[in-house]
Amino acid sequence: MHYMDNLNDEQKLAVTTTSGPLLVLSGAGTGKTRVLTSRIVHILSEKLALPWQILALTFTNKAANEMRFRIAQYSEIAHLCGDLWMGTFHSVCLRILRYNYSYVGLQGNFLIYGEDDQKSVLKRVINNLGLDTKEFNPSDWVEKISSIKDKGIYDFEKMSLAAVTHKILSAYNAELTRLNAIDFGDIILYVLKLFALNSDILHKYQSQFKYILVDEFQDTNAAQMMLLKMLTMDIENPNICCVGDDDQSIYSWRGAEIRNILDFEKTYPGAKIIRLETNYRSTGNILGAANSLIKHNTGRLGKDLRCSSNQNDGEPVYFLSLPNEWDEARFIADTVIKYGNNNFSDFAILIRAGSLSRTFEEEFTSRNLPYKLIGATKFYDRAEIRDAIAYIRLLVYPFDDISFERIISKPSRKIGPAAIIKLRESGTSLMDGLKNAKLSAAQRLTADDFLHAFDFDWQNMTPKDAVTQLLENSGYMNMWRQSKDADAEERIEHIRELINSVVSKYDTLPAFLEHAALMMTDDNDNENEDKNVVSIMTIHAAKGLEFNTVFLPAWEEGVFPNDKTTKEGDLEEERRLAYVAITRARVRVIITSAMVRSVFGQRQYQSESRFVNEIDKRFMNIQGHDYSYKPISCNVQKNKYKPESIIGKMVSHSEMGNGVVIAENGNTLTVAFKSKGIKNVVRDFVKFI
Repeated sequence: MHYMDNLNDEQKLAVTTTSGPLLVLSGAGTGKTRVLTSRIVHILSEKLALPWQILALTFTNKAANEMRFRIAQYSEIAHLCGDLWMGTFHSVCLRILRYNYSYVGLQGNFLIYGEDDQKSVLKRVINNLGLDTKEFNPSDWVEKISSIKDKGIYDFEKMSLAAVTHKILSAYNAELTRLNAIDFGDIILYVLKLFALNSDILHKYQSQFKYILVDEFQDTNAAQMMLLKMLTMDIENPNICCVGDDDQSIYSWRGAEIRNILDFEKTYPGAKIIRLETNYRSTGNILGAANSLIKHNTGRLGKDLRCSSNQNDGEPVYFLSLPNEWDEARFIADTVIKYGNNNFSDFAILIRAGSLSRTFEEEFTSRNLPYKLIGATKFYDRAEIRDAIAYIRLLVYPFDDISFERIISKPSRKIGPAAIIKLRESGTSLMDGLKNAKLSAAQRLTADDFLHAFDFDWQNMTPKDAVTQLLENSGYMNMWRQSKDADAEERIEHIRELINSVVSKYDTLPAFLEHAALMMTDDNDNENEDKNVVSIMTIHAAKGLEFNTVFLPAWEEGVFPNDKTTKEGDLEEERRLAYVAITRARVRVIITSAMVRSVFGQRQYQSESRFVNEIDKRFMNIQGHDYSYKPISCNVQKNKYKPESIIGKMVSHSEMGNGVVIAENGNTLTVAFKSKGIKNVVRDFVKFI
């Protein structure tokens, strides 16, 4: 099959426009990955560049691997895939750093510290500065420092920082230098410094990369945008192609700057903009609802999604208001059971915040419905996996004090805080100090056993055999075999999976450790994606995914949009998040709200989200408070929701105001009043409205 086959006209234009800066505005489900891969194939097939002259940047390893796999399907260029500079911003920058580390004051065997390591370093730094870690929480400071580094300014003296921030940041960076380590934010920052201080090196990479392609451009932060500008500066009419969707920019909370995509034409005067608006995922009513909602945003470049020729209008977008969150969970479970035909993977429940998952987890568990909470503990976040990686890191890099402190007591070796102080005083690293420190007889025995576990010729072994020997000799595997923990066997299986399925793929342990460091920060590390389960996840986690039926619960003011956003008056990102949620669906969208919900332990009257009212009603089926409706594919079971009862009806009380009936007991009604909370009142004193 030719790479231009099955491309529509707008996609073909994006693939063949290869001269000068180009912004491809790719709406949800419009085939952006196909465009990116076809564009690379086109450049190679037309011999416009050699493979190592193409730089393709993504945000996840999964996206990079998918693109590489698709390109490899074209036999005439499959052999060129290995020479492409394709990967995440961080993996590409790490590759540049490994070649040029000495120019920015790094040693060749520098470590990459993930979030856990950063917390350990910050805890020590904060304590050494005489500050209280309760007031200066290391976890909070990991985020704060990451945010600072994402701004792309490597000379912190030029930044306007609070005195305590400057003090902690300076001490933290100094400790990283002492440990021969960099954190994740440093990877791009050091490349910016490298280019700024070495014009010849910058010119080398500018000359090498004739074509630059960027995926998910709307998610770039300041540092990433600086990198792109550096690589294209002083080049007349640079061949940079950025693909993204300003309407799906939902990551400002982690540094993404929507101005990067909105200001593309200012950054690159004369740039072309091509809009991909033919959607191959969703029905007409779903797209109509999404388009009508996002048009309420003013900060956008503008586009309208339309159905491909093989789609139709389909079902309307359903909206249903239910008495409380438990009725909401029961309704969704009922719908999955009744219409799922055991194809549970067709369904997804997308929530605004992780805390909203509890009712669904309890309801699905009680009814034996299979589900998976996406975004829960990822493989590389598991304690046993991080322990195993710490053992490997200490084997390869004996100076790694952070890994030493993590594993010295796993299993217990009677090396406590007092002994650690002795080790620091007895060597250049904790591992070195362990050899020389004066310890008690019992401590010396366990210390020597620990040292012996690392004393073997691992460099002349396969990585798989070396790791197996290390974890066995150290007693770590035996610790879990003897453990009484209920999940001990599962942890052992996870470690075996690490050794047999991951470590064994690499020729060297340093190569594996580099992979592990990048994976620990990759958002797309979800396992078992193809299992037949209902997916429950936040809307943020759902970006890039699609399902036949999508449930969107808790569309209520204060929940979605959330209180913080409403108070700050900036609703546009929340609205973009709603747009992303709706466009995850192929066939059916069911939006629900609860009239009463428990918020921080308090039962509160809820009003439906303003986003429901902003959707054009031509595309919706709004059921309001009437539970006897019969939508096309998801009618409520009448025996469950009492269509003739007064529960859910709106009432007015002379003193309490307006409210909704949430329970009835004879002549006594329990009503959730908007201004007075939940009260019991006599039926005769309320008026139904």
